[in-house]
Parts: sequence; structure tokens; C-alpha cells
Amino acid sequence: YVWLAGFYVFFHVWMNLLAELLRFGDRLFYKAWWNAVTFEAYWRLWNLPVHHWIARHVYFPALRKRLSKAAVGFIAFTVSAVFHELVIALPLKSGHMPLAFLAMMAQVPLVAVSAAINARVAGTPFAQLGNYLFWIAFCFLGQPAAVLLYYVHCTGVLYQ
Repeated sequence: YVWLAGFYVFFHVWMNLLAELLRFGDRLFYKAWWNAVTFEAYWRLWNLPVHHWIARHVYFPALRKRLSKAAVGFIAFTVSAVFHELVIALPLKSGHMPLAFLAMMAQVPLVAVSAAINARVAGTPFAQLGNYLFWIAFCFLGQPAAVLLYYVHCTGVLYQ
């Protein structure tokens, strides 16, 4: 739940405050990611400035090189994973344990699996199944597990 509070403070409070102070007109920093029925939808909705940057500088240039959409998606996830690792590992000084990178790369198969599940249940009473799976896998299990692993690593609890 720390992640949800952090999301609110950073994306809603801090980014809007900065936009107001700098007179930045575009205030759309995220869309309704909490309703995502696939992991792909989540990654497109939750951080629009990063999504637009990755699309402009990684995704579309790679598509113009005639790479497949699957290869381009993998490259985009890899670039995002590297930056996630830098954002987390540098302040925590935990560069020898790339948890953020591995967690991001683990999302690649989840994108395919959640898309297949969504295609199968779309238009049925189970249409929101993908959203339930997203909340369970990502928000209730994934984020707390990542925070716990970084806590254990940074405090050295296992090494005492």
C-alpha cells in the first residue's frame, strides 16, 4: 500500500504542483490504470510521460526498422527495465542485485498471458477477470514482495 500512496503523492500531488509552478499545460500524467484488464494496458496507462518517451524514442523507431511488434515490445520493456533498475538501485546502492530489472522483465510473459486471458473472457460475465488478476499479481503480491526483498537486501537481515 506504500506504492499506492507513493503513486498518489508523486503523480497527483507533486507532478501537478510542478506543472502549476512551471505553467505546464498538459496535466495528463496517468489514466485509469486501476481498471486495466491486461498488463499491457496497465503499462500504457500508469505513467504517461514515460510511456510517451518510450514510444517516441524506442518503440516507433524500432518499428520503422521493420522489427516485429513482439521484438519491439521486448526492446521497450528492456529499456524500461534498465531505467527502473537505475532509479531504484542507485539510491539503495544495490546494483549487484537487479531485482527491479528482473521484475520488469518478468512482466513480458505476463503481458502475453493477460492478453490471452482477456481475449478469452471478453464479452462474458468474467470480463473483469484480467483486472482481478492484475490487482492480485501486481499490487497485492508483486509490489509488497519487491519492497520486502529490497528491505531484506538493504538492511542485511539475512546476513547477520
